[in-house]
Amino acid sequence: MAINFFNPDCITNTNEPFFGLIDLPPATILFDNAENWNAWIDNSAKTFNVILTAIDSCIEIPRGEGERCEAMITYDNAIMFIELKDRDGGRWAGKARNQLENTIRLYGREADLGVFTRKYAHIANKQRPNFKSGGSSFTQEFEDRTGFVLRVSDVIEIK
Repeated sequence: MAINFFNPDCITNTNEPFFGLIDLPPATILFDNAENWNAWIDNSAKTFNVILTAIDSCIEIPRGEGERCEAMITYDNAIMFIELKDRDGGRWAGKARNQLENTIRLYGREADLGVFTRKYAHIANKQRPNFKSGGSSFTQEFEDRTGFVLRVSDVIEIK
């Protein structure tokens, strides 16, 4: 079964300089109630038109295809897959990384990743906003396997 990552019912656009993401589900953009945000989006550098695609609980992906991340953001020539967490303990970063890897694999199977020159993956954990991701090997191994730069922070910079 083909997976349609471009379902218009799962897409939201904004060019606001600051906004938040929350996993309701599905992942949703919010402009108020910042205390509820799982991640802060800083789009103030150039104020790009940001396209959020909710993936988990919106895009139809058969369960047998594995776990997927919450959302994808595209802007300019960039793509970013985002996994949102709200946990304090227990291997959440490794699980999030696996969810991102799987979603990138699925997307690459269904669409052309080559149209993007900047490729990012982002893990944001509301309860652990300043988590240190286990050193450079955590992120470097991810980049080696996927070609995506992995960041772990509650602030996602659009630049």
